[in-house]
Amino acid sequence: MTAVAARLVDEFKRLDPLEQRLVWKEIAQAVAPPDYGELTDEELTAIADQTFVLLDKEEADAQSR
Repeated sequence: MTAVAARLVDEFKRLDPLEQRLVWKEIAQAVAPPDYGELTDEELTAIADQTFVLLDKEEADAQSR
């Protein structure tokens, strides 16, 4: 990961959960494959929920080491 990307991730982690979801939604829409079509709010919410569960698990695992 580049230094710029690492800084973005660090800044993202400093946001409150609602802001994180809003940013994540914008990023998800920007990188979705064009042939998939626009993601619905329900799809984005489900993907965001799964992502944050995984991030929380990674953080908990890192702290337990």
